[in-house]
Amino acid sequence: MESKHNRLIGFLVYDAQRCITRSLEATLKPYDLTPGQWNLINQLDQAGELSQKELADRTRKEQATITRYLDTLERKGLVVRNKHQSDRRAHVVSITDKARELIRVVLPLTADTANRLVEGIDQKDIDTFVTVLAALKKNADNITGS
Repeated sequence: MESKHNRLIGFLVYDAQRCITRSLEATLKPYDLTPGQWNLINQLDQAGELSQKELADRTRKEQATITRYLDTLERKGLVVRNKHQSDRRAHVVSITDKARELIRVVLPLTADTANRLVEGIDQKDIDTFVTVLAALKKNADNITGS
C-alpha cells in the first residue's frame, strides 16, 4: 500500500532544500555571496584549477549558469580564468588570495549554519536520512539516465 508520504517526497525534499538554501543565503548575504557562488569557490578551493565544464559537472549546473557565476566572481576579484594549456578554446578557473581569505572567514559561519540545521535531531536519524537521500538520488538518476 502506498503511503501518502511517497507522493509527497519530491515536494518535501524541494521545500526543505529551499528553506536550507534560504538559511545559507542569510549567512552569506553580509559577504555579498550567493550559495551558488559559494559552492563554486569551495569546489575550486578543494580541487584546485578546474575547467568551466568540470565545474558544471561537479555542481550539476548548466555551463551558462557557471559562466554567469564566474563572471560575477571574477568582477569581485575572487576567481581568475586562464587559457587551458592543452586546449586553447577552454579556460581553467582558480580562486584568488582574496577568495582564500573569504573562505577562511566565512567557512566557520557556514559550518555553524549547518550545525544549527541539525539541532535537536538524533545522529542516527541524520545517518538514516543521508542514506535515504542517497537512494532517492540514485533512483532519480536511474529514471533520467544520469
